[in-house]
Amino acid sequence: MTLDEELECGPGHVGTAAMERQARQRRPRRLGKGGVAQRRSLIGAYSRLFHLISEESMQMRQIALRVVAVAAVAGGLLGGSFAPAHAAQPRGLTHVSLVLKWLPQAQFAGYYVALKKGYYAKEGLDLTIQPGGPTIVPEQVVANGGADFGIDWLPSLLAEREHGEHLVNIAQIYQTTGMRLISFKSAHITSFADLKGKTVGVWWAGNQYQFLACMNKLGINPDTQMKVIHQGFDMNGFLDHSQNASSAMTYNELGVVLEAGIKMSQLNVLDYNQCGVSMLEDGLYAKADWLTKNPDLAVRFLRASIRGWQDVVKDPTAAGKIVYAYDTSGVMKLNHQIYMAQQVAPLIEWGPAIKYGIGYMDPVAFNRTATLSLRYKVITKMPVGAYDQTYWKKAISTLMQ
Repeated sequence: MTLDEELECGPGHVGTAAMERQARQRRPRRLGKGGVAQRRSLIGAYSRLFHLISEESMQMRQIALRVVAVAAVAGGLLGGSFAPAHAAQPRGLTHVSLVLKWLPQAQFAGYYVALKKGYYAKEGLDLTIQPGGPTIVPEQVVANGGADFGIDWLPSLLAEREHGEHLVNIAQIYQTTGMRLISFKSAHITSFADLKGKTVGVWWAGNQYQFLACMNKLGINPDTQMKVIHQGFDMNGFLDHSQNASSAMTYNELGVVLEAGIKMSQLNVLDYNQCGVSMLEDGLYAKADWLTKNPDLAVRFLRASIRGWQDVVKDPTAAGKIVYAYDTSGVMKLNHQIYMAQQVAPLIEWGPAIKYGIGYMDPVAFNRTATLSLRYKVITKMPVGAYDQTYWKKAISTLMQ
């Protein structure tokens, strides 16, 4: 996937069937180790320009990103904006690495908190946290040996497994979806059924399946009974009312809207859980053969990570401050990191995890996610052996006492 393709998400309306085809065609190319490294080198420059260039000027943004791509390949623009997080550690620790799904932010607060508080060091681990981004496929980084552990949404992991990557989910950190559809109350959208006849912003390229599943469940044809907009990375279309409803993560884009001066009392928020189609998001995984050779490392890594997430749940404000200190890019402000940590915490300690502990894989939620992934051709068959709770059980047993 080129940088231009990654940003081709303007306001043009096309049918959802056509969007599905485009999304599948835009699947990132499978890379060797050199390609993964090159992707990682592009992310700092890409992200800085993404936030600096006018959101209204897609043409100018694409031109600038072409310049960034050429310069970054030449080796000159990465700098230290999104450098891996690594705490100074005493000698004698075993080095392990974690690649994120996205850039440093409180979506991943538990790992930064555990790193800051020395939980990994107490387990004898020297952890490096590698930033992800729009041009990085974390499953491929792990599969190519670029990191020991990775984070991604479960449908993405299932898809990579079908493409030959022997990766296994070892802890399901996010227990429920944070994705919502939001609207101004003036649009009179109080249920998913009210989307008929409206203009709806939907993220594509893998984030559309909950929306499609909900519409299918309600018997609504998004191609003929509404206008679906290929929503970009910003909330401009929502704030200028060109979209009646827009996609938003509770811990990110909803906060962006509130920070723009909009009050919650002005909004209606539709939760995909209410439609019964929520799909599992951030989970931890590793290569199957690595786990076989290093079971104790996996248990120790999980134990430290879960301790970090327990602290996030207890004090999300402090967690947001810790993440902010690790984010050297200056892109995200302190108040947004704190907001994000506050909104992430309820997604971590939710449902079965309240009883069984952070990182539990609910079989019902797994089957629902896999079934929807199969229905919308993310995968071609129901997965077998995609998750293994053996390591998590050993890790959580000492933390739940």
